[in-house]
Amino acid sequence: MRSGVAGVFALLTFRPDWRKHFDVSAEGVARSFSGVILALPAFFFLIVGVNYFYAENAAAYTADMRFTLVDAVISWARFWLLFPVVAAGVVMVMGLKDRFASWLVVHNWTVFVLVHVQALLLALYPAGLADPGAIGQAMTLYSLLRLFIHWRVAQGAMGLPPIMAAAAASIPLIIDRLILSVT
Repeated sequence: MRSGVAGVFALLTFRPDWRKHFDVSAEGVARSFSGVILALPAFFFLIVGVNYFYAENAAAYTADMRFTLVDAVISWARFWLLFPVVAAGVVMVMGLKDRFASWLVVHNWTVFVLVHVQALLLALYPAGLADPGAIGQAMTLYSLLRLFIHWRVAQGAMGLPPIMAAAAASIPLIIDRLILSVT
């Protein structure tokens, strides 16, 4: 786990040796899915934080915006199950099947880090360290940085030129947004 997290930060800071942190063998791919369990406490904290934020700011949000258990399960499944399916299609269409394992491993460890970052940002509100406006700005900044992060993961893991990486990274994000709008 520590190596994967270190690899994510090395990748995002454009360090040339970032690949040494990731095992892209079949065993490494399976191990990268350990984040499903390891990030669950942070995800639980994230859901509680979102619901607390909505409850404390009820005038700005409708009651149906809170996360139910079903919403949480769907979100967790989106985080961990949607990407492998969509990414498999993307690499097949692009003729890059040999780079799928690399993209998947780096993406999984990145999701692990992003869940913790989101939980940390939302923890600022109940701790009294940020007001609703600051949380809104922080989450907007997080959303923008997340786009860059997914681009960098696709670019680094698949060794694509910047525009091709942006296209590859955007497809799973667009499909995720479409699913989110339906559920």
